Amino acid sequence: MPHRAGTQDDRRQIVEDGLHDRLTGVGEGARTPAPAGQAIHPAVSRAFEALERSSVHWCLLRGESDLASPEGDVDLLVARDDMPRLRAALAPLGYVPLRAWGRGPHHFFVAYDEASARRVKLDVVTQLAYGRYQEVRTAAAAGCLARRRHVGGLALLSPGDAFWALLLHCVLDREAFSAAHRGRLLELAGEADCDLELANIADAALAGGGGAATVLELVRAEDWTALTTIAKEDRATWADGRRLEMRLRVLVNRALRRAANVRPSGRR
Repeated sequence: MPHRAGTQDDRRQIVEDGLHDRLTGVGEGARTPAPAGQAIHPAVSRAFEALERSSVHWCLLRGESDLASPEGDVDLLVARDDMPRLRAALAPLGYVPLRAWGRGPHHFFVAYDEASARRVKLDVVTQLAYGRYQEVRTAAAAGCLARRRHVGGLALLSPGDAFWALLLHCVLDREAFSAAHRGRLLELAGEADCDLELANIADAALAGGGGAATVLELVRAEDWTALTTIAKEDRATWADGRRLEMRLRVLVNRALRRAANVRPSGRR
């Protein structure tokens, strides 16, 4: 029988320390797929339903095809003012907040689903920010939430917003394009244009690679070699007046992450 932590603080500490086996009794490799024909994992579905009942303005950022058996984080965008309602909605479902020092606008919530014997993690952002240390900040969240669309039980970004959000994630966060992300970008490219807020961010951040219009055409042409070159070489291009601000964010967030990893000397 799996060992269970007795209090919420116990569960939070176990998850934060990465001791998943102490909470679940199984290793990271033991994953139970969702039942056939079920599009959304039950623990994720319950969270989405709770957000809707609580009138939280939210939408999925990416990965809608992976929700039946999410291997990584479930990425959500939520209106900043709705965070108190989100916390109140998730708490009865067993979602425990984790520390997010140095992670910018990210808020993490983890729950253990007994039926599937697995951990489910929500990565909630209140601002769209990119880069390893979330140094490239945008003001696009409100517009993206205003243009979201509901499909079944999901709130999704509009196709145009979804394209640029994923493109910036690949270029500025990952510096690479996975096979899954390539396929999704191709699906979305037909409805993408360069008039959205995130396209303007891409135009400035990727000016060295030709800007948003060039990048969009490269996706449509499936020229992943050129796109990968842009991702690796041109991601640092930015308006001169904001470079100092970005460096400061990197330094601050890096220091906060290191502080978060320092354990008190008496702790086991």
